[in-house]
Amino acid sequence: MGKMFDMDNPVWRFMGKVTDMFFLTCLWLLFSLPVVTIGAATCALCYCSMTLASNKEGYIREDFVRAFKENFKSATIAWIGMLALGIFFGADLYFYYHLAGGVGTVFFWIFLVLSVIFVFVALYVFPLLAWTDADLKKTLALAFVMAFKNFGWTLLMLTSAALFITAALFVFWPLLFVSAGGIAYVHAKILTFVFSQYEWRDERKDGSDND
Repeated sequence: MGKMFDMDNPVWRFMGKVTDMFFLTCLWLLFSLPVVTIGAATCALCYCSMTLASNKEGYIREDFVRAFKENFKSATIAWIGMLALGIFFGADLYFYYHLAGGVGTVFFWIFLVLSVIFVFVALYVFPLLAWTDADLKKTLALAFVMAFKNFGWTLLMLTSAALFITAALFVFWPLLFVSAGGIAYVHAKILTFVFSQYEWRDERKDGSDND
């Protein structure tokens, strides 16, 4: 019986992670409500998730708010730019998909490839902003290089997010309550390994300021 109530019990540790994912999902939704702040909220979500994935001590709400404030400007600029680019690619894909003739097909595939590259890079932008001190221009360049240098991990991140969302929508709807936190945590596990291979990782943001 004693082991059942031991906080180091794997069941309790798992429940603790699920609870953390729930709180992160709630915080992300709350801070994303103005829409324009989605970038900063995603940055904060990535930072807290990577802290959890690294098994570092911290306080979720305080860490989330601090990361939100610290990355607000750069993350908001990145979010607005990426949103505009996403709308542009989406509109072009729709237009050329419905355009008859060979030209429409050629341009459709061109924009489809560009859209895939855009999605790959987007997976890295906010985690990099949250976890390094690189400026936005360098962050975008790093995101592009890392997305293709770590192509297998990039595909795994994209696939895991798609599977999580599909399972939440069509199999087990309560997963929606931990969706943002759950996806971010899985990505954080992958990115913690990927980022550890690079010397530019910012140690100040590596959990040392939570003491």
